[in-house]
Amino acid sequence: MHPQVTTLEDDRPISSHEAELVTWMLLHASVVGPLSGLVDTVKTLRVVGRCSCGCPSVDFVVNGQTLPFQPIADATAQIPDGAEVGVTLWGRTDAITGLELYEMAAPVTSLPIAHTLKTG
Repeated sequence: MHPQVTTLEDDRPISSHEAELVTWMLLHASVVGPLSGLVDTVKTLRVVGRCSCGCPSVDFVVNGQTLPFQPIADATAQIPDGAEVGVTLWGRTDAITGLELYEMAAPVTSLPIAHTLKTG
């Protein structure tokens, strides 16, 4: 999901799969310094929006992938069909605001497989 893309409203707890991805990103893929202090907040996140294009990108704060928020972690991973996707965690050093999945070679049709996450 890009800042220009509108989100559809949603309201649900973070899924266990989303939480696994977010936790890994916090511990292994930070681009802003240590984020391990946010790990305990992951289980309390609520999805309040999702990308209107149908990809599995979600916001935990309304418009959580627009300024003043910024990418705080970045990685790549594979989705179940084998395609590589980009994964960006949005927020601040004190808050997680969005999980963005973006295509690299093929459309993002599902959440990536957690054990395929990697940086660089």
